[in-house]
Amino acid sequence: MSRQTSRLMTADNLGALLSPLAAATTVGRVTWTTKSHATRQGIIRVDTAIATLAPCRLRMLVNYLKPSEPQVQYLAGDGRTAFSARRLCVNTPHRPFAGTHKHRVEPGGGEEGVYEPDDIPVVPLQPRVSPGTYRAILESFAAECFVAIGADFAWSEPWEG
Repeated sequence: MSRQTSRLMTADNLGALLSPLAAATTVGRVTWTTKSHATRQGIIRVDTAIATLAPCRLRMLVNYLKPSEPQVQYLAGDGRTAFSARRLCVNTPHRPFAGTHKHRVEPGGGEEGVYEPDDIPVVPLQPRVSPGTYRAILESFAAECFVAIGADFAWSEPWEG
């Protein structure tokens, strides 16, 4: 269950955001920052045709201690009006799933549906993740959210910068 209570999280807004109607496209490069001593956060701006939901962005969290368990979110809005439209947990168990799964927010009560994806690259549970794996995860997640990768997109690995 989600605790999201954004007034912007309506069925119409969410339906439009997660469809071709949003004309969502990434802008620029992924920007990595240190979120905690072991976690890097990558943010990529997403422009959409839905001005009321701006700013939108894709966010990836990678923990140095659990590199094969990245998390990705598609976020809309800012401050108190922000909400997570979709969320991906790789190799992280939540009942009833033993590993990789996605969360789909439902407008109204703030409930989330959880489902097992078939479009995310398999990431073996290991202390190292092959270069390019995080990018492949992000691009697969973006595709399901109808977010196109922009022509100016630039990728760097979490520990590079």
